[in-house]
Amino acid sequence: MSVPAPLFATVLGFVALCMASDLRTRRIPNAITGPAMLAGAAFNVLYGGRAGLLASLGGLTLGAAILLPPFAAGGIGGGDVKMMGAVGALLGPHRTLLGLATGLVLGGLVMTVHLARQGRLREKLAAIAVMIGGVAVSGSVEPLKLSADAPGAVSLPYSVPLGLGAVTALVLGTP
Repeated sequence: MSVPAPLFATVLGFVALCMASDLRTRRIPNAITGPAMLAGAAFNVLYGGRAGLLASLGGLTLGAAILLPPFAAGGIGGGDVKMMGAVGALLGPHRTLLGLATGLVLGGLVMTVHLARQGRLREKLAAIAVMIGGVAVSGSVEPLKLSADAPGAVSLPYSVPLGLGAVTALVLGTP
């Protein structure tokens, strides 16, 4: 089933605003994500009634819940979590899951290429192995916590791959 034109345009505009804001300021403000969440609920009620509202709430919950662990570990920002929650409210759970999977894979590929070009891929893979070993030895997830302010940290405006994933799900996904 195709996405109605007003919803399609809203998702494209929202994702573009998030990516532009993140690239420019490394932040995605609540003033963008909050209204998008409300618009998602409104559109889904308009087009699907009660089932649409439930799909919107399910998508919002799924989009945010999947990204909470990486956020808690310091791997992504809160704006990315809110952006994907809003995408979920707009697109529902099925397209949101497709968008997240696509965006996470794209982000991983971009970071791998970036680190390889900098000559730091081996260093970062070794650091990940040490972190995973620390989890295995300690039984705690504390060794997985990251800080963007740490010396040698590499960061990526993750709204870009997540946004591209959302657009892919918008175009190719099934409800």
